[in-house]
Amino acid sequence: MKKTGIVFPGQGSQYIGMGRDLYERFDYIRDMFDTADGVLGFPITDLCFNGPEDELRQTYNTQPSLLLVGYAVYEALRREAGVEPFLVAGHSLGEYTALLASGFFTFEEALTITRKRGLLMEEACPKGKGGMVALIGADMEKIAPILAEISHDDYVAVPANLNSAEQVVLSGNAEALKEAVEKLKGTGYKKAVFLNVSGPFHSPLMQEAADQLKSELADLSHGDLSIPVVYNVDATPGKEKGTVDDKLYRQMFSPVLWEKCVRKMADEGVEVFIEAGPQKVLSNLVKRIVPGVACVNVEKFDEIESVKGLIA
Repeated sequence: MKKTGIVFPGQGSQYIGMGRDLYERFDYIRDMFDTADGVLGFPITDLCFNGPEDELRQTYNTQPSLLLVGYAVYEALRREAGVEPFLVAGHSLGEYTALLASGFFTFEEALTITRKRGLLMEEACPKGKGGMVALIGADMEKIAPILAEISHDDYVAVPANLNSAEQVVLSGNAEALKEAVEKLKGTGYKKAVFLNVSGPFHSPLMQEAADQLKSELADLSHGDLSIPVVYNVDATPGKEKGTVDDKLYRQMFSPVLWEKCVRKMADEGVEVFIEAGPQKVLSNLVKRIVPGVACVNVEKFDEIESVKGLIA
């Protein structure tokens, strides 16, 4: 079997109807969704399948929903296609799905902590006061000094997601982001897209939320990791469970080094990348970061079937 890396998507990949195909096909997936309804105390299954979209988009709903669907896909890949990943990683929220797949969290704990993480992130900054903006075609070396000049105290515009050589996402105070978009025009980025998110994620404005998350993580049991996880904060693979809480704590207010994570996985020998979950955000990024690598998105049963030949 080829060395396989599984990556799990984060916020922005959700859509109404995600996960339904596997739910209708396998009893163990239905059991998983039923368990999630009970653990969270509300019908997250119905939210995933039927919306409404504005409810699904709420951070505290999006995060456990994406974890649920991503993990369901992972279990189907493992059981139906015999996929045993060499490395796993996830983008922001997706890192929690990766840790669940590796055995650090129990399923119930993962649902609970991602729900709590979403609530903390939602509450961390008053609505409209913070946000995120994607810069397409930005050059980090050119934009970093200008961002440093703009940012001070709670007035910040900082790199939040270093997704690829072609895409940097900034996060911070809403007014600082608008100023950054204007002042960075001379650096040659092609386009600025303000994202539909509820806060300044992966920025210093998340520090208070991170402090609260740290205490929540400390209360959970910590299982041994069976698969190395490549972490957002440092792009290094690891199985040491004693370091995980600190990495998740720092992830809340630090940039997601996604390009470095993918390059590290490829350098470690990953031959096939599988994005487990809805949409193709990560698989599209992977193809840009390491052109020519085998990479597929998997959410539905027919896509799982096609993986068998790819990894053989």
